[in-house]
Amino acid sequence: MIIFCYRLEKKDIIATFNWDPFLVQAYRRNSKYTRRLPAFLFLHGNVMSGYCPEHKVRGAIDAHCEVCKNQFTPSRLLFPVTKKDYTSDLYIKNEWEEVERALGNSFMLTIFGYGAPSTDLEAVDLLRSAWNGKERKMEQFEVIDIKSEDDIRDTWNEFIFSHHYDHHSSFYDSWIPNHPRRTFESYYSTYMEGKWIESNPIPKDVSFEDLWQWFEELIKAEEGEGVD
Repeated sequence: MIIFCYRLEKKDIIATFNWDPFLVQAYRRNSKYTRRLPAFLFLHGNVMSGYCPEHKVRGAIDAHCEVCKNQFTPSRLLFPVTKKDYTSDLYIKNEWEEVERALGNSFMLTIFGYGAPSTDLEAVDLLRSAWNGKERKMEQFEVIDIKSEDDIRDTWNEFIFSHHYDHHSSFYDSWIPNHPRRTFESYYSTYMEGKWIESNPIPKDVSFEDLWQWFEELIKAEEGEGVD
């Protein structure tokens, strides 16, 4: 997870149901190499995420609001019960509004090890309202999960248009690690413009230091191209 967020770019979003602190910790470790990292949305809250209820600013729990200088209030944590409340809490409500906006403007959606359990029916309905597969005739849907393809198709059928989906049992077979920080561009060039792009897979079984050094060339290229 530490390097996973480094494979994505500023225009990308990671939305998670997990409470654990790993994404926030990963962001902090990787931000010394680049500030062009993906945004995070914590749909059930997070133990390291907080917000200012007065000025509607969010960030790490030990940070402070830039306006009033007060330390952030810890986010609420939603428990795995069948009926959840996604609207009464300001933090949770804003996270869901943002993920719906992001999905509405997205071209590629990757589901990472999430099986849409019965306790999350309301959450899946909200996601489906923003990503209706029957209307996404050009977009791509991708699932990374060890379940069979039949199970994946049954679970996510309403998110998929025709054959526009990929299923991988290993993360390393998916688009993100094979086209790091250029995922959308590589897919669009290949399938929309007919310009076949060779993969640029990240190295495996190396240290974090080696991975950061490998990514350095991609970051330099972005800076040289004047990418914001």
